[in-house]
Order: sequence, then structure tokens, then C-alpha cells
Amino acid sequence: MKVVRDSKFRHVHGEALKETFQDLRLSTKSSESSGIRGNSKFFAFPWESGGGGTLAVIPLTQHGRLGSRGVPLITGHTGGILDFEFNPFDDNMIVTASEDLTLKVWQVPEGGLKEHMKDPVATLEGHGKKVSFSSYNPTASNIVASSSFDLTCKIWNVEEEREAFSIALPDVAFSQKWNYMGSLLAITCKDKKMKIVDPRQSKIASETKIHEGAKASKVEWMGSVSASEECYKLVTTGFSAQAERQMFYWDIRTFGDARAPALHEVTLDQGTGSLFPIFDHGTQMLYVAGKGDANVRYFEVTPEAPYFHFISNFTSTTPQKAFDFLPKRCVDVSKHEIMRGLKLESNAMIPVTFRVPRKSEAFQDDIYPDCPAGVPSIGCEEWVDSEEARLPILRSMKPGSEASSAAAPKAAAPVVTAKELKKLLAEAEARIKTLEAENASLRAQLGEKAGGSQGYGQS
Repeated sequence: MKVVRDSKFRHVHGEALKETFQDLRLSTKSSESSGIRGNSKFFAFPWESGGGGTLAVIPLTQHGRLGSRGVPLITGHTGGILDFEFNPFDDNMIVTASEDLTLKVWQVPEGGLKEHMKDPVATLEGHGKKVSFSSYNPTASNIVASSSFDLTCKIWNVEEEREAFSIALPDVAFSQKWNYMGSLLAITCKDKKMKIVDPRQSKIASETKIHEGAKASKVEWMGSVSASEECYKLVTTGFSAQAERQMFYWDIRTFGDARAPALHEVTLDQGTGSLFPIFDHGTQMLYVAGKGDANVRYFEVTPEAPYFHFISNFTSTTPQKAFDFLPKRCVDVSKHEIMRGLKLESNAMIPVTFRVPRKSEAFQDDIYPDCPAGVPSIGCEEWVDSEEARLPILRSMKPGSEASSAAAPKAAAPVVTAKELKKLLAEAEARIKTLEAENASLRAQLGEKAGGSQGYGQS
């Protein structure tokens, strides 16, 4: 692995923050998801419970010891929660995928949960076996993808609480990821192949054989607004036949009937946990975190071979149960922070900051290109009914800029579920009947008065 020497990210370093969250009770349920999610307000992870699936959604401001406080939980599933993800356009909304065959969408109150939450705003039913993955579309509002042990990938219209598309898979999914424009899904499967799914065509557009090992493989898309050619590329992590952990780089334009040649292949180590690749589209940096590892590798990705340029490791003394990153708009630009990670340990969550050392306190334009604004670029129905692919809406990261303020994420309109629509319709019909009865009564009274007036005139 070549070390980047001529790069502004050469000296990026990771550091654990002091504002930690202690006395957490992590679920022992195993899954193939990243295990933790976060945004500008909350972080979430599966909480250990006696029965069913529960999810803790904790405000990022409530650090300290939480176990003795009686943490309010999302408790509406009857089976274990296998995956979950925050809505990229509404920090208070989260979707969960469960062993009880359903996905549920939850609206977290402002300030966090005050009591256990059992009633979702939407329930998505249609899978025949446990649901392993749930992913929000990064550009279209209220579009969710799910993969299940029933060997299907489904695309859901959350606004109408219904299935929009369904794609048959040949084997169990190990990971799924939307591309940068929300038009394609990459899914790695137990059959050691990666599928590129075109959801709105309800088909697998292409596929290729990836890692030879039997353990789980993971996938991540590359690309950005300023590097459109790179949007056809992605990275997978997996295992060799000798159980070595690997990282491969692919271009989907080379996929065909036979195994496509990888652009680049890297053997990392002999670790046992799955590696999760996370790409920062702004800095073109790739972070690789493994379950059970005590480190996070990070690379700079370039369009030319050898593509991956190793920079450094964030290392700690305690292994991580899960690791993920906050959206780019959540970083502290005043401290030259380029990424903020969430490291979940056996009973604690440790925020980890990745910074570029700079002497100047001024805003650094060169390391902060515009980032996704947290607002959809296409509506739910429009995305379902068209084949259009739109880039994410971006915002400036410069504090106080007009573009930053105008594009700052706002709370999305609450999802009106089918159940709520039926209730509103029933109330409207009852109101109509009441008004019709009142109208008939008034007509009868007017008729009686008119009849009495005619009789008086005749006498």
C-alpha cells in the first residue's frame, strides 16, 4: 500500500473525545448491519431486552452514565431488530428492520424519547421471512429499500405505506447500499457475488463474482458531484479462500457474464470480523472499520492506479462492537474536523473525531467542499413514476453562509400513513352524514313554515 505523500490529508489523525456515553446495554443479537447510526441530534443502537426487539435512540447532548436513568426505548417489534437507519431528510425519523417480518418507521419526539414508544407512524409488511437490511434513498424522499431472508429486495413508498417494487435475489444478502444519486442498489450476497440492482426496472442489471471466502462481504459506492466518472465505481470488503481480509475496487461498466476483473485488490490482514467501508464523497477518503477490531484504517482514493493510498490508523485499546459516521454536515469545521465517528464498545459509545491539522483558524475551503444539504432532490411519487436520477442537493459548509442557512435540513412533514388516512376518511364520512342530516332537518323545517304560510294566506 502506497502512503500518500503529496496530499492535504496526509496528516489526518483520529482522536477519541471525552464526551462519552456509559453504562449502555447492547443487544447480543448478531446481525450484518453496522450496529450503530447517528445524525446531528441522536445516535441509535439495539438495546438488550428480555423479549422482542428494542432500539435505544439517545440525544447526543445526554452524554454520561445512562444505565441508571431508565432509558426510554423503541419497543414496537416482536422480533429482534437487525438493521435501522435515520431518514437523511428528517433527523427525528428512523426506520427499523426486524425478525418479525416487518419494517417500521418511527417519529422520535424533539429532544428525544420521554417514554417507551410502541406505535410507529408506518408499518411496511410484505416480506415472508426476517428482514435483514433497511436503507433510505439518499436523494428521494420517503423511499426505503429492504432485503430479507425470503430472497427479495423490496422498495417501499413510505408515504403510501406500500411496496413499490420487488426484485428476486438468488441468495441471502450480506449488505446493500444505494449509489450517490439514489438510482441503483449494490447488494452483496451469500453466493459470493455482487448484484447491481435497478429498482425501478425491478431487475438485476449486472453482477460479478467478488471475494472467494464464505464470510460476509460489504459494499460502498464511490463518486461525487465533481467526479462523475467515479460514480460508476465501488469498493467491496470480504475474505479470501484462505480467510484473509481483502478490499477490492470495481467499475460496474466492466461487468459481464464472466467474473469482471477488479481494478485493484488489496489483502489487509488475517482478522475475523467483517470490514465496513465508509466513503466520504467530499474529501474522497475511504474509512474501513471492522467489528471486533480496535482500529479504523483510512485511505485517500484517487482516479489513477493504485487507487487506494493508505494514510493512517485510528487505534484504541478497546475493540469496537460497531462503528459508523455522522453525516458530513455534522462536523465541526472550526476545529478542522473532516469526519465524526461513533465507536460502540461493549457498554459505552465513544465519539471519534478525524481532523486535518491547520494553524489557521479561518474556514478551510480546500478541505470542505459542499456537502449534502439534508433535503431531497426528488419527491417520492416522482421517483417511483420516472427513471430520472438526480444528484443530491448540496450546501456550503462555511458557517453563516447564505447557501448553508438556506439549505440547512428542516423537519420533514410527518408521514401520513394508510391507517391515519382511513381514520381521517371515516371522520370525514361521519361529518358528511351529520351535515346531510342537519341539512335534511332544515329543509323539512323550511317546508313546514312554507306550508303554514300558504294556509294562512288562503284563510
